[in-house]
Amino acid sequence: MEWVRGAKLGRGTFATVNVAAVIQTSSDQQTPLLVAVKSAPFSQSSTLQHERSVLTNLDGCPHIIRCLGHDITTEPNGERRYNLFLEYASRGSLHDLIRGDGAPLQEAVARRHARSVLLALRHVHDKGLVHCDVKLRNILVFNDDRQQVKIADFGLAKRASTKADGGEFRGTPLYMAPESILRGEYEPPSDVWAFGCAVAEMMTGSSVWRCTELKALLFEIASEEPLIWEGLSEQGKDFLRKCLVKDPAERWTVEMLLSHPFVAEEGVVIDGGGCACPVDSPRSVFDFGRVFPTEFSCSSNESDFGVEGEELGSDDTTTAASAVDRICRFATGRWLDWSSRDWIFVRGAVESPVSPSEENKNLNDSVNGLLCSTSMEPNEYFSSATDDSSMSEFEDSI
Repeated sequence: MEWVRGAKLGRGTFATVNVAAVIQTSSDQQTPLLVAVKSAPFSQSSTLQHERSVLTNLDGCPHIIRCLGHDITTEPNGERRYNLFLEYASRGSLHDLIRGDGAPLQEAVARRHARSVLLALRHVHDKGLVHCDVKLRNILVFNDDRQQVKIADFGLAKRASTKADGGEFRGTPLYMAPESILRGEYEPPSDVWAFGCAVAEMMTGSSVWRCTELKALLFEIASEEPLIWEGLSEQGKDFLRKCLVKDPAERWTVEMLLSHPFVAEEGVVIDGGGCACPVDSPRSVFDFGRVFPTEFSCSSNESDFGVEGEELGSDDTTTAASAVDRICRFATGRWLDWSSRDWIFVRGAVESPVSPSEENKNLNDSVNGLLCSTSMEPNEYFSSATDDSSMSEFEDSI
């Protein structure tokens, strides 16, 4: 593929991004005229090459940015550069869009975007992978009416259920899950937590955290509850609470979130009224069948990145959930109520074998370990979409 590098779009931790014009030939009519090219010195391109492998494995999902190829060029100064060609998002990222408008997204728009990202994450998790860096800067907008967004930047993606190297932290601290800070865990629930932070920022223009200093932020994420704005709809607040559960074992999965009315497909639930006969809270770990069909499950593909798994279509996501809704309406004439106000907590209190002083020491050790693992300055970490002055810049990946 012949191409000409154009204007710089941005610079990340691992690469520079430019727009590129493609010189089409008779044998290359499928490539768009404009693409985005991520480039890095070949000797430092392992992250880009890893991203290409991941995107190749994820090919087939319309909610994930497409990889259009790669090549190696030699610059006039003799430097060899690795170039990764991706779809060009003419509207930039959701972060750019919200900051440019100076206002958060309307909730109806945020719902559509949240659903698209969930469908992308379902495909990622079904392939046995974890994105590890979900944030507004990595959600790209592809047309003028804001109807289509795609998740991008898979350079930090890893296979699920594999341990990171000792002392390794990955992702953007503002979106890090508590278990990532405390134990270095990066699994599908960590993506859900970051996704919840991103959705909250879509609708409010601000982060769910208010710290302006890195160490304080990490302590707050690990030990405090995130701020969920009371001005959101009840569905929106309940949806975020399901994403931002501290315990990853109790956090809702992507599949479960796709059945939540906040992101239901148009014409299914969206603004339906509350159900006066809500489904009971599960009484045991085996009792979710009354709330979710048994077909809802998390699968893990343990093949190598280069092995293709089942491709995921965009229209096969809510059949079972819709069936549950229809049955409830036939029986009661009312919609399901997913709010958790009346849920029954059946897990008894168990005295922690770790004393508060030991917990504080463990937390302090974890936070100090994260701080020592990166050479980035604290003011590189903070940002909010609509008010960059309220926080120092903090949204680069580690």
